Amino acid sequence: MQLYASKKRKLMISGLLFVGMILSFFDRVAINVGIIPIADEFQLNTSQTGFLISIFFVSYSLMQPLGGWMTDKYGARVMVTVSLFSWSLFTVMSGFAWSFMSLLFIRFLFGLGEGPFYPASMSTIRDNFPEKERGRANSFFLSAQNIGGILGTALAASMVVAFGWRGMFTIAGILGILVSFGIWFILKPHGNQVVKKDKPKQKKVALKLLFKIENIWKLITFKFISNIINYGLITWMPIYLVKEKGVDLISAGGYWQSLIFLVS
Repeated sequence: MQLYASKKRKLMISGLLFVGMILSFFDRVAINVGIIPIADEFQLNTSQTGFLISIFFVSYSLMQPLGGWMTDKYGARVMVTVSLFSWSLFTVMSGFAWSFMSLLFIRFLFGLGEGPFYPASMSTIRDNFPEKERGRANSFFLSAQNIGGILGTALAASMVVAFGWRGMFTIAGILGILVSFGIWFILKPHGNQVVKKDKPKQKKVALKLLFKIENIWKLITFKFISNIINYGLITWMPIYLVKEKGVDLISAGGYWQSLIFLVS
């Protein structure tokens, strides 16, 4: 028999995964605003600034497929919690960086920590929602990406002005750690789940067969190209507006970045 969560439990799971994804994008894009005072404090050149912004994507990309394998091996509850806790811890550590190299290393670890969150969250939705409800649950979860991007730029800019870039990272990281504890307890298996009808066990499909599907390559290509454009605007535009056009940090990081996520 296939066990699914009760309605109340599904709402709590959706809510916490939604908050987790918002924090994921908040912590991910906050560096795009924070890099401006970081570059001034550590006297970074353009190449070093680019390394700090992009190093996350290297480790994040490497960790995502491994994160999927770890989710299958250790379970979605463990990997969602570990991922959120670890990247939040590295976010806090970012606020205590003392040099360019230390911050570069922390940002690399940050990407490793965040990598498993997406596949583990998808697995959590699959385990707790019947098939007819998964589309709505996935859509709600994914909508947090743009919301997190908007908050991560607009709110991060205000936090940098109010608390400094170190304070911004520390506050965001502590909030993520608290949410990770909530997810751990909410995802604890309960004996009062709703019993659904028997469902045949799904047969696993080899990854090489997936890549033989033409539409898969079309989706990958489209996503790759669109990310180049989107993240190019998101990462470098605030620096350009502040350094070259004299725009204040809140306007550059908030209004412009929010506009990008609203229309993307």
